[in-house]
Amino acid sequence: MFYGWAGATLEIDLSRGSIEKEAADRNLLETFLGGKGVNAKILWDRVPPEVDAYSPDNLLIVGTGVLTGTMVPSANRTIITFKSPVLGIKYYCTVGGFFGGKLKAAGYDTIVFSGKSPTPVYLWVNDDHVELRDASHLWGKGNEETRRLIQEELEVDDIEILSIGLAGENRIGAASIEGSYSVSASRGGGGAVMGDKKLKAIVVHGTKDINVFNGSRLFELSEPILERSIIKREMQWKEMWLGAGLVSGNPGAVGHFSGDVSAEVKQKVKDYARMTKGYYKGVKTRDVACFNCSTPCKRVVPFDGYHVAGKCQWNTAGVINSQVMDPNYGVKFYALCQKHGFDDISLSQYIGFAIDLYRRGILTKEDTDGMELAWGNAEVVYTLIDKIARREGFGAVLADGLYVAAQRIGRGAENYTYHTKKLEPLPFDVRGLPHRALPIATIDKADRTRGLSGTYGVWERSLEEREAYIKAGFFQYPEEFKKYFLGEFDPSGRDYEAMIQFMSYNEEILALTDAAGFCFFWTNFGVFPPVNNRSLMAELVSAATGMDIDEAGLTDIAQRIGHLVRAYNVREGIRRKDDDMADSFYEKSDKPPYRQIDRALFNKWLDRYYELKEWDREGSPTGEALHKAGLDYVRQDLERRGILALPPVPVSVP
Repeated sequence: MFYGWAGATLEIDLSRGSIEKEAADRNLLETFLGGKGVNAKILWDRVPPEVDAYSPDNLLIVGTGVLTGTMVPSANRTIITFKSPVLGIKYYCTVGGFFGGKLKAAGYDTIVFSGKSPTPVYLWVNDDHVELRDASHLWGKGNEETRRLIQEELEVDDIEILSIGLAGENRIGAASIEGSYSVSASRGGGGAVMGDKKLKAIVVHGTKDINVFNGSRLFELSEPILERSIIKREMQWKEMWLGAGLVSGNPGAVGHFSGDVSAEVKQKVKDYARMTKGYYKGVKTRDVACFNCSTPCKRVVPFDGYHVAGKCQWNTAGVINSQVMDPNYGVKFYALCQKHGFDDISLSQYIGFAIDLYRRGILTKEDTDGMELAWGNAEVVYTLIDKIARREGFGAVLADGLYVAAQRIGRGAENYTYHTKKLEPLPFDVRGLPHRALPIATIDKADRTRGLSGTYGVWERSLEEREAYIKAGFFQYPEEFKKYFLGEFDPSGRDYEAMIQFMSYNEEILALTDAAGFCFFWTNFGVFPPVNNRSLMAELVSAATGMDIDEAGLTDIAQRIGHLVRAYNVREGIRRKDDDMADSFYEKSDKPPYRQIDRALFNKWLDRYYELKEWDREGSPTGEALHKAGLDYVRQDLERRGILALPPVPVSVP
């Protein structure tokens, strides 16, 4: 019997239309826990470098965390993993809401989709009944309408749906997979992979219990987590989280495409962020949260006959990169992202990139279907969104991401393209806060969300506030890290040891977060994490599953996941040269608070980071590190491919 895990996997071959239910591999689960870890192992085993992202052999893996759906607060995440058509390497997204809990309640930890359906279909999982159903009537529909039509067709209450819109159907690089109430797998083109497989939606209804090994102990451990969430709710949203860095004065908050943005425009962005706080309080109908979360972070706003549920008050990427300083526009932009299934971050970068090139004279009306692209024009943005979603006209030029778009446009457009491993970054300029650059350059999500912690926001504050933070029990690092935290914070990165120690530790916590199924705002990325230490995570996993695991054992799993993911991407061709930032990051600016960072210093960061991770100078896990992590099969594969030119690890004979 399985505890914590549901104990079964669904294998869906869309080419053949076949469905197989398989008992879960207990050793696989105990070695990688779930979510990010289990998904990465499946991808390693079955999707080698020879497989293209749009090949039938690419997989779309939908996996739950080991704690997802249990009583543990905020354990509600589903991880969706695939080879990305944008980056060409492994990528994964997390989805909150209620889907993961429903999938486990139906009796499944993981769904693995392979192949390509000849016609549009959706998967219907109703406890033990699983079938592929025709979705031809849904193809071309937006996500809201798709959910409504499926609900009417099935006539079953309490279902959870993940679906794609036009962007996914047309294989747009920024295509997302959307769930209810603004939850989505947004980055890296997962929606495009789903569309390529002609899979319109995944629908789940589950009524079974999720068994846990020691329910009373799990309840006992969960109570203080809920108590700390009260502090999180009262403090984080009021004091520490003021609009994605806009109000705090991030110097690059106007996007990546205009390094010469005027002080007037920057001030408008800050004013907009402040204004929206009051605006959304006035127009929202209610707040919503994910499964088993006491901190609702989404606001439901009426729009065009239905409701938009989103983090509209800080998800302002569309506003930043278009400079339309109108909260009504912000709602509509976000609503169109939900309707068509767009990652709002990448989509906003597409639009900002196009406007910037037009402003520079690289694009003309002849290129843009007669449109005059300019900052502050909402109607132009709406037209661009529609063209991109349909892959029509100029929209087709932008449709596969900015790296590809720059090559199509030519004329020096590549000089104004900002990406990490071909993925568009979050719309913030890290020249003012260069310590944020290394996570963006190196971590497997190609953004800062799995390498930075909310602790940084406290680190920049007074010594008294930092001491109070430790006393309150939210400092989740080893005792020896306090010497860094209580010392002077150096955002320049010149004294980089502390920066890299914290970043490496953050990565491990967040790998466990995505394997256990937690919302990362509850573990590390938030300023006041209710799940406030790795030891507590180990106790929760033990109580849920019956595994005899402590903090050290959990750390081994985190490092094993990190090595496996990096090895996968190394096998795909990722090397040191790819762990880099755009050229503008290194350009000198006389405008404070920018700091000049040269490549020599950045390379020192990389050297120390690789050393700490036990990777070689090209960023590949060493044979010894793989052996220690129990990944000899990975070491052997890399050696066979000539990536690891190392002697075999000696095996001790008793």
